[in-house]
Parts: sequence; structure tokens; C-alpha cells
Amino acid sequence: MGNYKDIEHDFIDRTMKLIAQYESILHKYPFEQQYNYTLLLNCLLGIIVIPKETVFSHIPNPIITTELLKQMGLVNSFINKRYRNFRDLIRDLRNSIAHGSFEIISNTDDFLVDEIVFTRNSNGQVVQVAKFESNELLPFLRYYADWIKSNLIENR
Repeated sequence: MGNYKDIEHDFIDRTMKLIAQYESILHKYPFEQQYNYTLLLNCLLGIIVIPKETVFSHIPNPIITTELLKQMGLVNSFINKRYRNFRDLIRDLRNSIAHGSFEIISNTDDFLVDEIVFTRNSNGQVVQVAKFESNELLPFLRYYADWIKSNLIENR
């Protein structure tokens, strides 16, 4: 376990390892006791919120393109077109997560997690920040976590 050597990098790294550990034992539980999306939503704190608060300048800031979204594993998910730069997206995702402004959508009567919708309040109106297909959120977070960890290593 040990102490944190570089809290920003280590917290992101350990959060992703926590997800991987859970994935490795998920098969041991019956389907109704598998809480992978609950864990994933909890882990957004360590992957999106804390880095935005502590190392904002190390968050990559490219222009968001279709190609970049595909690299991140986002093929069927929706990112609001108002977000041209990646840091703006991360800032509003952070606000959505921190303020509990997200919704879990099930497209069928079995209440499975199909989509996760992140919103923000803009002048009294709810605006959609992003809508992730459930199977695309983890690839996005892995890509982002690796990206920010390498930026932290390169720039410290």
C-alpha cells in the first residue's frame, strides 16, 4: 500500500488500478451483485475531479475532433459541440460530477446501465455536457488517465 510519492499522479494511478482489481474479481459475483458502474462513478473523483482541482495546467488541451474522440474510445457517445477544447470539457465534467448533475439511463425495463448523462446548469437551464454509452466510459477514462499521468511525469 505505502505512502503517496506524488499524490496527483499516484491517486490517478491507484484509482485506475482499483478499477482493474475489481474487474479481475467481478466474475466471482452473481450479475445482480456486480457494481462495476457504481465503482466507476465513484472513481470519477480521482480521475476527473481531483486532477482538475490540483493540476489543471497538466490536463491536455487539444481541440476536440472526431478522430480524438475515437482514440479515446468514444464512438457512440455524445460530447456537446460547444466543447472545442478538451480542458473545457473536463472542467464541466468535473462540475457535473462534483454537483451530482448526472443521470443513469436504462433503455429497457431491466434497469441496466446503458448511458450516463452529465449535465450542467446554464442560466437556469440544464445543458447536456456529455452522454457516454456505458461501455465507452471506462475506455475514455483509461485514455484520459494515461494521458494526464504522462503529462505529469514529463512536466515535473
